[in-house]
Amino acid sequence: MSNIQQIVFGDDGSAAADVGWLWLNNHRWPGWRVTVVRAELPEWTQGPLDEDLTKLHPWEPPQSREAFEEAGFASVHHLTAVADPRIVLGSCRDAALIVVGPRGPGLLKAVHLGSTTEWLLLRPPAPLAIVKSARPTQRVLAGMDGSAHAWRALRTLIAFPWLPETQVTVLGVLDGRAEVPDACDAAAAELAGVAAAVDVRIVGTPVTASIHDVLDREDIDLVALGTRGHTGLKHLVLGSTASHVVRAARCSVLVATEHPAGN
Repeated sequence: MSNIQQIVFGDDGSAAADVGWLWLNNHRWPGWRVTVVRAELPEWTQGPLDEDLTKLHPWEPPQSREAFEEAGFASVHHLTAVADPRIVLGSCRDAALIVVGPRGPGLLKAVHLGSTTEWLLLRPPAPLAIVKSARPTQRVLAGMDGSAHAWRALRTLIAFPWLPETQVTVLGVLDGRAEVPDACDAAAAELAGVAAAVDVRIVGTPVTASIHDVLDREDIDLVALGTRGHTGLKHLVLGSTASHVVRAARCSVLVATEHPAGN
């Protein structure tokens, strides 16, 4: 099995996807491979489809995604499928990172139940970056509560080749768990030899409001958060910190869960 890190880029041809592609190319990824995935629901008038078309397969789009030389990608491949984009991207469990825009062409978008991005947030199949701005990342806010999900998000961040060019603030929220300050210190220790600068900030509850307060006051480019992921009624009733941050934050958001979708 190859050790090359793979980025899956969800491309729906929208302006949001253009921003996501520019964000990727505004960072250095030496040796990483990019798979550009385009999936579209079939037209109802198409009739029965060839099974090969419903699975991801190579294609040559009319306007392919061209990579900047400075990004250093090992390769860029284009795949397509005539299928629900939520299912196609949700199957990309082996990716080191999935990159999407804040809104995608979701099946349920018309009834306001979400988009492809919202659906992926319920249980990310792999670390998921929701890109809202193309500018290079200089300042990162990394949420740390000591959970396995938060550690997955942090270690995904640490693997990014461009992290040495950033400043990272580790944010812990005192929610009654005694391990939060120690987890923040441990996270800062892991980041110390990687990021350009690291600091730790401990704030009070509520969690979501505390995160938004920092984002409102400081020029953060990327928030990294762990998410437990919820499905069905539990998600609709409780929501999640990650979902709230993705909806409200002006900056890009990286989310990860310990257990990939389907596990």
